[in-house]
Amino acid sequence: MSQPPEPGRKRLGKRFYVILSRPTEKGGDRAAVRAQHFAFIDDLERRGILFAAGPEVDESDEPQGPGIIVIRAPSLEAAAAVADSDPFHRLGYRRYELRTWRISEGGFTLRTRFSGQTFELD
Repeated sequence: MSQPPEPGRKRLGKRFYVILSRPTEKGGDRAAVRAQHFAFIDDLERRGILFAAGPEVDESDEPQGPGIIVIRAPSLEAAAAVADSDPFHRLGYRRYELRTWRISEGGFTLRTRFSGQTFELD
């Protein structure tokens, strides 16, 4: 069992930006824009900007609340430019709230199986 951290110990302090994306009342074909949105998210991932993204869900996995997109950016202004570029936001189908998030503690476990081409993330 590991020891508790020493008081005053330096934490990670890595800064990310959180985009909370909520639908607007605008009508129209959201399906076409959804495909553009996913292409946009995939591009952010390829470029190393995307940290994580997905909907807020309830215990039965039904979407509720905002979509959450966590990105790497050098500043709040740069993060806003990314959020503004999302087709859902740019075309008025969703509005966003931008927040700064500093990761100080936590971690994850990644298990890969090369032969089965599978992974587990905990």
